[in-house]
Formats: sequence, structure tokens, C-alpha cells
Amino acid sequence: MTVQPFPTASPRRAFAAAAQSAALLALVVAIYHRTFGELWTIWTTNDNYSHGPLVPLAAVVLVWLRRRRLAEVALRPEPLGLALVALGCAMQVLGMRMDLFALEGWSLIALAYGLSLTFLGRAATRLLAFPIAYLAFMLTFPPLLMNQISYALKEITVRISTRVAEGLGVTLQRSGMTLYLASGELRMENPCSGLRSLLALLATGAVFAWLQPGGWWRRALILLSAVPIAMAGNALRITLLIVVAHYVGVKEAAGTFHDVTGYLIYVVALGGLLLVRAVLTPRASRSAA
Repeated sequence: MTVQPFPTASPRRAFAAAAQSAALLALVVAIYHRTFGELWTIWTTNDNYSHGPLVPLAAVVLVWLRRRRLAEVALRPEPLGLALVALGCAMQVLGMRMDLFALEGWSLIALAYGLSLTFLGRAATRLLAFPIAYLAFMLTFPPLLMNQISYALKEITVRISTRVAEGLGVTLQRSGMTLYLASGELRMENPCSGLRSLLALLATGAVFAWLQPGGWWRRALILLSAVPIAMAGNALRITLLIVVAHYVGVKEAAGTFHDVTGYLIYVVALGGLLLVRAVLTPRASRSAA
């Protein structure tokens, strides 16, 4: 098996490589055009996955950040990558036959790893491992699982928020996910679970963790901290909605204030994640930065 340096290539070979890459990309698009179309529909209609279009762009940036190290890697095509390619294709066919869209999406990850191993080799694939894995944040999960997680998050958030609001002088009665106040009825729908902000903050935390200098435990703490930060931020938002509904009115709380606080609380949660990263950054790395 020949070993080729990554960066050097004659114009003729470069053109041939570009043509082969274009043909391969066209083939992938032909096979996955239905999957890509469905993903776009989900991104633009399901708030939980509204961060999806940003994930491929972020993955490209992550690859670009490692461009110099990739340029130094020798190409060692790995035939075993074809097994992952076959696995990805099988997952795609099975997902289409069984109408399991989540399986179709996840087949892209197996296919990407397989193509990387097949054409670039193990060394380059190790450098591309995280950017490829990061694409998982653009994919969907089984609806039953998401509904269960969403309900659990909403139950925890509403329980915390109502107790805090009562401590602030709000008088209310709760029946399931409906809150009865003197000014009217406030119902906590699925978007109030905070699942949307949790998924987006996890995607952000994964990038922060990958860029974090120091030991693995620092990276793990940054990623894991995204969960309580997102939940705390959503609990703060729901508490504010209840307080505004009590003192101002349900209509005012469920209107523009509801929409604006969704973005503001995410900014606050993002600031919390940045603070955690700053605390976990070693002093030597701070000085170097």
C-alpha cells in the first residue's frame, strides 16, 4: 500500500482528486437527498432542532482549525473503512424501509467515518473524529425518547419555578401543567421544558470542551455543566413568566415577554458556560492566551 503526503500533488493529480471528490459528493447527495430534505424540514419546523443548520457549519470550522495538522499527515487508505461505508448504507436502507428517520440520519455518521478511513486513513480520521461526531447534534432522536425527556424536564422546571414564585409572593394553584393565578390561567406547553435550549447549549458545550486545554476531566466538566446551566436558566425564565403573569397579567406574560426571555435566558446560560470554561482553564493556558 502506497503512502502519499497529504499536501503535495501535481496539478493533474489535484484535478483528478477534485473530480473524484465531486463525483463522490454527488453520489452521497443522490443517496441522501431525501434525508437532507427531511432534516431541513425538521430544522425549520421543530424548535428543538432549530440549531441544526449551524452544526454542519461549525463542523467545517472545526476541520479548518486542524488544517495544518491534517496537511502534515500522510495518507494511508484503510480498506476496513469500507465496512463502515457498508454499515452506513445498510442503516440508510433499513431506516427507509422501516420508516425510522432517526436511523437514516445516524447512518450519515457511520458513512462519514467510513469514507474518511477509506480515503484518508486512520491518522487523518483521528484528527477528524470530533468534527464528524459533532454532526450528531444536527440529527434527530426517536420522538418517544424526546417526549419522555421533555416531560421530565418540564416537571422539574415547573416544580422549582412555582416554589420560587410562591417565595416571591405569588399566589397560585397547580393542576398538572396548568397554573391558576388571580389574573388567569397559565399553561406550560412543551416548549417550556427547556429541551431546545438544553440541546443548543450541549452543542455549544461540546465545542468548548474540545477547545479546552488541560486534562480530560476539565473537558468532561464543561460538557456536563451545560445540563444544570440550561435547566437553571429555563427555571429562571419560567419563574419570571409566573411573576409577570401574577403582577401584570397572563396575556402580557405569554406575549412578547415570553419570546424575548427565551433568547435572553439562552444568552445568560451561554455566559454561565463561558464562566465555567474560564474557571477550568489552567493558569498557564491563560497566560499563553
